[in-house]
Amino acid sequence: MMRIAIAKDRAFNFTYRENIDRLAEMGELTFFSPLAGDELPDADLVYLPGGYPELFAPELAMNRMLASQLVQYAEKGGRILAECGGMMYLGKSLTDQDGKIWPMAGVLPIECTMQGARLHLGYRSIEINGCIFKGHEFHYSKIVQKGSDPNCTVFCIQRNAKGEKVDTELFRYKNVIAGYTHWYWGEADINAFWEL
Repeated sequence: MMRIAIAKDRAFNFTYRENIDRLAEMGELTFFSPLAGDELPDADLVYLPGGYPELFAPELAMNRMLASQLVQYAEKGGRILAECGGMMYLGKSLTDQDGKIWPMAGVLPIECTMQGARLHLGYRSIEINGCIFKGHEFHYSKIVQKGSDPNCTVFCIQRNAKGEKVDTELFRYKNVIAGYTHWYWGEADINAFWEL
């Protein structure tokens, strides 16, 4: 049976109930808390949902054990799906509104900031090999730095509610898929993401 680890605490708490139900159909769920200092559970898939990592950056920065485990897991080809706050946590750093820079997990070659924050909002969709995913984008942070890594591919193939292309990025690093969009998988196969 597939083992699925899901981050769940005050920093990672935005999930669709249907997404959790879909994951439960795929395998055995284990919840863990990056804020509480939990280690990464044994898993075949790790889901880092959205939330508010910017409000808990000091606590997240302190959990270096989990950061190291996520890097090792990703480097070995482990599957991670990260949305919005989860993507921010996988980056190199997060700058808070006061300008303080906090180290994050360091899986992705990106740096995020809350400075000069403005709302990014809208419905999003993406088609991957005939499978259409729908979701929404809602965040104030922004990516300020993208490092060059030959293993990291950036896709800008999402569309808004009018069917127009948007510049919302989706990152793939080995078997890590991450971006700002909160996806709804109730009507689509999550496995299609790894066909990007």
